[in-house]
Amino acid sequence: MKARRIFAVSLAAVMALGTSAYAGEAESASESEGGATLRIAWWGGQERHNSTISALDAYAEKSGDTLNYEYTSWDSYFENLATQAVGNNLPDVIQMSTTDIINYSKNGQIIDLQPYIDDGTISTEYIDTDSLSGGVVDGQLAGITTGVNSVAVIYNKGIFDQAGIDYPTDEWTWSEFIQTAKDIYDATGVQTDIPFLAEARWLIEDMVRCYGYDFFSEDGQSLPWADDDDVKSAVAAAVQQIKDGVDAGYFVDPEVQVAWSTTEENYIVTGQSAMSFILSNYYTMYTTAGSDNQYDLVMLPKLDDGKQTGMYLNPNMYWTISKNCEDPKAAAAVINYLVNDEDACMTLGTDRGIYLNSHLRELLSESDDVSDDTKTVLSYISRVQEAVPSVNPADPANSAEAISVLKNDYTSVMYGEMSAEDCIQDFVDQASSILPE
Repeated sequence: MKARRIFAVSLAAVMALGTSAYAGEAESASESEGGATLRIAWWGGQERHNSTISALDAYAEKSGDTLNYEYTSWDSYFENLATQAVGNNLPDVIQMSTTDIINYSKNGQIIDLQPYIDDGTISTEYIDTDSLSGGVVDGQLAGITTGVNSVAVIYNKGIFDQAGIDYPTDEWTWSEFIQTAKDIYDATGVQTDIPFLAEARWLIEDMVRCYGYDFFSEDGQSLPWADDDDVKSAVAAAVQQIKDGVDAGYFVDPEVQVAWSTTEENYIVTGQSAMSFILSNYYTMYTTAGSDNQYDLVMLPKLDDGKQTGMYLNPNMYWTISKNCEDPKAAAAVINYLVNDEDACMTLGTDRGIYLNSHLRELLSESDDVSDDTKTVLSYISRVQEAVPSVNPADPANSAEAISVLKNDYTSVMYGEMSAEDCIQDFVDQASSILPE
């Protein structure tokens, strides 16, 4: 097997080694019996490192390729990539974030992958091609999504049973959600979490999508719903209903909710909350911590006057190929293995999100080695994908500041420091000056 492991690489240190290190790698490539020599980089924790190495070692053994691994924690990953980019020494296959992919693509540091789909190197047999849209930047397929997640409502079935209230369905409305939270509190004294207090964007995006708008414009320069007064009013009214629930007591006090620093402190885990708005990939974390409770997932409620579901699929991250890669077809074959191979799927699991490949989702859902909670998430993502097959594009490169404004304003509403109307309008106004490049 021609796989060389570089454990917990400090890429700045690699740069300091100079050309001798890369001469050594070139020598190894000459021993690879005709296979390619590729460097593969990713971030993550030790469990991700172990599973990725195991999967790629198996690929190297079958392909005859020599694979060199460069992995770090999130904290140093992109600083290290930037150092390599300056030296035109980027790895061949790069795990890329949803925010950084735009800059790397626009700067010409990663290549278009569409030719490798067109020639069959990367198979889309079991992938809805609409779902590849999440990796498109300026008309080019900059990355293949490793997997997706979505927004969701996790609810405690035992508390619903105690209150004598039917479980919610994917077709429920915003007014039904508000009434359910109130009725459960009246019957049991159990509150509901403030929806997405830690990240208001996930809530507001769902709301505007109910009216047929994307959150950001296609070019990332504006909010396409910013001039629709009816939509802004409807969103503000929904935010105000949350604040009314805080004041009435059936939503958690914001001072309490912002203080949660661990999973175990969250009221949905301790049994003190009936419902919580989450990202779907958090579900198993909560169910593991709250093992004494019985949970399920349901889609976010649709705003009453909305014309469609507001649900959306988010890319977790991407596999990309750098411009420095000397054998991009071999690199594309590695990506194909990571996103389409059954053995790789069983080794990697859902750590990088739920697979776009429907065959692999079915494989995991039927496996005895996959937990029931993971199967719940798999089923949930399949339901969402039936409703909204396309995947959100990466956020605009300069969107983080605008999203931070929304988060702070939304929190201010919950603390009674800003009106709901001012929250939405302030975000729209500030975004109009922040987003344009």
